Amino acid sequence: MGIACEKKISIILPVYNGEKYIERTLRNILKSVYKNIEIIIVNDGSKDASLSICNRMAQGDKRIAVYTKQNGGVASARNYGVLKATGEFICFCDQDDIVNAECYIKQVCRMEADGSDICICGIGRDIGGEVSLYEDWEDQCYTKDKILEHILYPLLFQGFSVPIKMKERNSYSNIWSCMFRMSFWRKYNFQFRAYINYEDDLLVKLDVLSRAERVSTIAYVGYCWRMNLRSQTYAGNFVEDMELKQQKCYEDMEQCIRRCVDDKEVLGLFKRAVFCKQYLDAIHNLVHQKKGMSYIKGYYRRTIYQRDFADSIEMKKFVRKGMIRLKVLLPLLAGHFTVLSYLAEHVLDCLLRISLRFQLLTKLERRMKAE
Repeated sequence: MGIACEKKISIILPVYNGEKYIERTLRNILKSVYKNIEIIIVNDGSKDASLSICNRMAQGDKRIAVYTKQNGGVASARNYGVLKATGEFICFCDQDDIVNAECYIKQVCRMEADGSDICICGIGRDIGGEVSLYEDWEDQCYTKDKILEHILYPLLFQGFSVPIKMKERNSYSNIWSCMFRMSFWRKYNFQFRAYINYEDDLLVKLDVLSRAERVSTIAYVGYCWRMNLRSQTYAGNFVEDMELKQQKCYEDMEQCIRRCVDDKEVLGLFKRAVFCKQYLDAIHNLVHQKKGMSYIKGYYRRTIYQRDFADSIEMKKFVRKGMIRLKVLLPLLAGHFTVLSYLAEHVLDCLLRISLRFQLLTKLERRMKAE
């Protein structure tokens, strides 16, 4: 453990208008049992008191470095932070989340013992102060096909039970539960990219998993994700040219997957699963907008019915039990019930927000979101 602690961890922390939580987040990171860290704060053009809070914290601890750039979104802020990193390991944290004190030392020690490129820890989820388990792992090290079976396939086919060899588990796209060996990150020059506004974690995670030789996991909940209904995930901003951006996103994902998968059946299932989830995202894109029915029908044609629909919608037969949103919306789309699917998404979104706001029906919320 002493040898491992000689190696520095770079923690990239983008900040944008995070004055409410950023000090608490920083203080928790500074409590880490692993002391050889550098916290690289990238102030992404904040308009509130975030920068002054970060500067004050940096004055009190030399391990904090603050950089300011023009607002460009979390993907560009993370990429900027990586350029400033000097550690042997690198990880990422969001401005309002909590890293448990032993997280980093457990990840580093596991990576050193296994000689792995990546280490993934468990995740807790904080809804209004109530923390519950969100994603859990075993103490394990995976190589080659086992990475596919236990990590990559569960991520790709989340919500579906497909006829391939795959561990059925909840595996999510977040990047903040991962620690990476910096030499591995630099070797492939991984970059965050976002075609729409929320898939940057997923694209990088697919990229790194498709290239990794060894991936460690630990049975320790090291990171706590604080649910924030004001975040980009729940903001309800309308995305223009959705079908074009979704196609580019799919092509990026496919390029990653083809590095480690050449089975045509798996690639076909992957495409159908991605498209089905993109259909649902396209419908959700309309939820908080005031659009006429003629616009909605044209939008459905462009973003759903003209994107390999007849083939992809057959994935409805593989939807896992309990995946409410997939179970409800895909059959409606299969029947071309445009208006009903649009209204159903409104109802599901409303129930989702109620369940989150009142900290009720947490399991129902996860199934409806079908991440």
